[in-house]
Amino acid sequence: MAAYIIFDRRQTTDAAELALYAPMVGATLEGRGATKLAGGEVRVLEGESSEAAVILKFPSVEQAKAWYDSPQYQEATVHRLKGGNWRVMIVEGT
Repeated sequence: MAAYIIFDRRQTTDAAELALYAPMVGATLEGRGATKLAGGEVRVLEGESSEAAVILKFPSVEQAKAWYDSPQYQEATVHRLKGGNWRVMIVEGT
């Protein structure tokens, strides 16, 4: 069953850190079967505000979690966390 990781950027706190994070992510996805489905500014219809979101599709929850937990991605995550306030989730799908 497919899985989707959704990155919801609530607030940018350091744009320079996000600028370091962005180019690191692509290499971490190579060979993982991941597809970027969406990414950019969002229009919140209900609930708390959000600046931007990214949706990645993986073949399974296990593969999504393996990518997220990988040393390569965790190295990039340091910059993401310094750069903003986030909500990240895995959603099972089809």
